Amino acid sequence: MIGLIDCNNFYVSCERAFQPRLAGVPVGVLSNNDGCVIARSNELKTLGVEMGTPAFELQPLLRQRRIELLSSNYELYGDMSSRVKQVLEEFSAGVEPYSIDEMFVRFDGFAPEQLHAHAQELFTNVRRYTHIPVSVGIAPTRTLAKLANRVAKKLPIYGGVCILTPETTKCEELLQQIALGDVWGVGRRLVERLALLGLHSARDLAQANPKQIRRRFSVTLERTCLELKGIPCIEMNDPGEARQRIMTSRSFGRLTDCHVEIHQAIRQFAQRSAEKLRQQESAERQSR
Repeated sequence: MIGLIDCNNFYVSCERAFQPRLAGVPVGVLSNNDGCVIARSNELKTLGVEMGTPAFELQPLLRQRRIELLSSNYELYGDMSSRVKQVLEEFSAGVEPYSIDEMFVRFDGFAPEQLHAHAQELFTNVRRYTHIPVSVGIAPTRTLAKLANRVAKKLPIYGGVCILTPETTKCEELLQQIALGDVWGVGRRLVERLALLGLHSARDLAQANPKQIRRRFSVTLERTCLELKGIPCIEMNDPGEARQRIMTSRSFGRLTDCHVEIHQAIRQFAQRSAEKLRQQESAERQSR
């Protein structure tokens, strides 16, 4: 069994860990130059604020003191991510970071009757020692663990911990309720093509013939199909491997058609990308 630990509203939760006054307040975290919203608390989502909303559009709410907007602090978020990982490592030697706020954790060797109590203890201790709320999804494969985590986060009845095993009726019922677009690795275009075959839910894909899926689509989707059946097929990349592509991206805080400002931004981004390149001791290659 493998678990996915997802930190809820991570950037906002990091800020709340050091600013308790923000608890229950609609909070948004802004991009590097305070251009747009890149993280939202549940309270801010309830107000209808979408991801990527420009900060200037929220000034009326800010002046009314109905919301809080904070500048991003990536050093803090990286440090808090490391703290969460340290807590997880007390429960398992197999911790695999997937992103700054998501980590896979191996639960090899635990008896089924012990698993829920162990996951509940993990859930509680991360919150106790880091003040970061998390959701825990556990299943035989990474794709199912992703879906279990989604269920744990969305449905309060699970109390933040959901364990899925493909052979149970509960698992089939949950997969039937999950749209294909919510399955890890299935994008919008794939959803449209799969719909033409009558496949609309995660359960539909789980019941499909993997070999036919491979012939019609790709080996990647075949692996997703097998993972939904409970057969592990996806391994994570080594986080220590050098990146093949490096991107630096920011948004402007306002609309601009000034070429000087745009050229300055491009120079800054190129410099930052070069720094990342040197850090991993790689060389660049020019595309033609």
